[in-house]
Amino acid sequence: MTRVSRDALGDLVYEQIVRMLLNHDLKPGEKILRKKLAAVLGVSQTPINEAINRLVREGILEQKGSSGLFVRVFTNKDLMELFAVRAGLEGTALHLCMEEPINPRLNRILNLFDDFSIPIPESRYKEYRKKDQEFHGEILKISGNRVILDFIRNFEFILRCYQKGLIRTPDETLMEHRAIVQEIRNGNPDKAQQLIMSHHWKTRDRLKEIPDS
Repeated sequence: MTRVSRDALGDLVYEQIVRMLLNHDLKPGEKILRKKLAAVLGVSQTPINEAINRLVREGILEQKGSSGLFVRVFTNKDLMELFAVRAGLEGTALHLCMEEPINPRLNRILNLFDDFSIPIPESRYKEYRKKDQEFHGEILKISGNRVILDFIRNFEFILRCYQKGLIRTPDETLMEHRAIVQEIRNGNPDKAQQLIMSHHWKTRDRLKEIPDS
């Protein structure tokens, strides 16, 4: 049996906790219980501590005095700032992705939304959110730009943006996703970049209308 190195185990536990945060198994404002996490993930305290320390450095978790460690709650103003940056970052990433005539990795995400039709029932919102995360996350990764990759890796960009789930309903964003996909298929990087930036600016504008809970 291959033995997993300490560093590899730490990375794996970190990724599992990030997934729990994205899936809201760990909710905004929830207290982090290290022993409980270790039991859930079936690991010792050491990789749990390493992953938690990393998430604290990244600003995803925060220490509240003697009360303990909590999942940081991002305000709508925080998210507005994130989506403003995300619009430019992801627009640039998509343009870079399309500089190659055929990018197999990009082609694999073009059918993610084919199975949805309006109206999308609430029972499928979680599924749609996962497709949304995959679509946008892969565009950033596929770009291959080291500055972009370092930014999303060190800042946990996607995790922050999805803390409150989907800001706009799937019925509203589905056609926007399909329009972006169509311009990718058409091989029009300028138009695709414009559409994906508009997509994120609309979400930023919607956040202006939503009071912080």
